[in-house]
Amino acid sequence: MNDLVLAERVRHLSVKDDPAATLRSITQLAVEATVCDHASVTLIEAGGALFSAAATDAHAERADALQYELQEGPCLTAAERGELYVIRDMDDDPRWPRWSPAVKAQVGVQSVLSLHLFTADRALGALNLYNDEQRGWSDEELVACRVVAAHASVALARLRHEEDLWRAVDARHLIGMAQGVLMERYAINPEQSFSVLRRYSQNSNTKLAVVAKLVVDRGELPGVQHPLES
Repeated sequence: MNDLVLAERVRHLSVKDDPAATLRSITQLAVEATVCDHASVTLIEAGGALFSAAATDAHAERADALQYELQEGPCLTAAERGELYVIRDMDDDPRWPRWSPAVKAQVGVQSVLSLHLFTADRALGALNLYNDEQRGWSDEELVACRVVAAHASVALARLRHEEDLWRAVDARHLIGMAQGVLMERYAINPEQSFSVLRRYSQNSNTKLAVVAKLVVDRGELPGVQHPLES
């Protein structure tokens, strides 16, 4: 597959409605285009932990997992420091002395290309391209892979945004349920019920959604006889 055709196909994939499926499709497309034999996308969680958000097969998953276990490898370096990292020959690259022999022995990987995934304001992870044979990449191929990584970054940013959005929607739904519980139990109106939840949240230094879940689970505000009298 021509590198420009590959980049164009990835561009179309990245605007689909399901970002998670888009990431899986990007890794599959990388294999179909013979850019690599196995591919994966590593995601950085809010707390800094890393996990594989998409992988073509068990080989890619294991190659990633070894990096997480050993705390070294081109994927981790690309995700944390940026840029692009190339291993053309696993036997002739000393940068990751524990991971390189382990992944070669357990997975059979001989060459790797890891690319930083990011937006203007945050590091997202890495796109990992694994090969069973030693391989070099031409300058043109590296440019095409960077384009693929750029569109994967767009898809991944959308995925994280949608996850944040759905968490917010779920929290708002939970707060609405808690308001209903308080309104029924204490005979108060919607505005009063929300003010009660917010005040309890501030006084107890507890997130509003956590307070709402307590109310929904218990049917009352813990330790409160009547919220308008407290």
